[in-house]
Amino acid sequence: MIPVEYLWVSLFIAFGIIGAVRGLSKALGSATILLFSLFALKAGWERIGSKIVEAVPGGTEEATIAAVYYIVSILFVAFISYEGIVLQFPMKTQGGIVKSVLGFFGGLLNGYLVIGTIWDAVNHAGYFGVRVPLGSTGQTVAIANTLTDLHSTIVQYLPITFVNEFMLLVLGLILLLAIVLK
Repeated sequence: MIPVEYLWVSLFIAFGIIGAVRGLSKALGSATILLFSLFALKAGWERIGSKIVEAVPGGTEEATIAAVYYIVSILFVAFISYEGIVLQFPMKTQGGIVKSVLGFFGGLLNGYLVIGTIWDAVNHAGYFGVRVPLGSTGQTVAIANTLTDLHSTIVQYLPITFVNEFMLLVLGLILLLAIVLK
């Protein structure tokens, strides 16, 4: 069994590839929306998270409810920001390898915001108690019990845990001002 962080890192790279195809201007436009959304999600959870937990019947753990809150919300926003009307960062149109390289790094930023948020939420929820087969022994083990030191190091720097919501707001405002003021 490979460590679970390989899955998450491959998803980051997939966002980088998407960014390489779309270009940096569209990647930064999507990042603007994602930054504002993460600000709203973090601020919202701090203010009404306990009320949401109380409203859910069945005694579901708070971390599980928070994970669903973040995952559903950020996936919805990411879908809309990629498939809807896209904000374009005002910059000279690049072509060829420059567009791909810069877009790749812009895509990695979006991957950090989307996949990093999902990874952070799922980690806080203990991977929802999912159990996976342990080799060919026939036994199963919980994913949360097989995490490596690399995983433990990386999750300290993911958006929900690491980034203050006001830093998300400031970064989003800087990008939005750059888009509006051209």
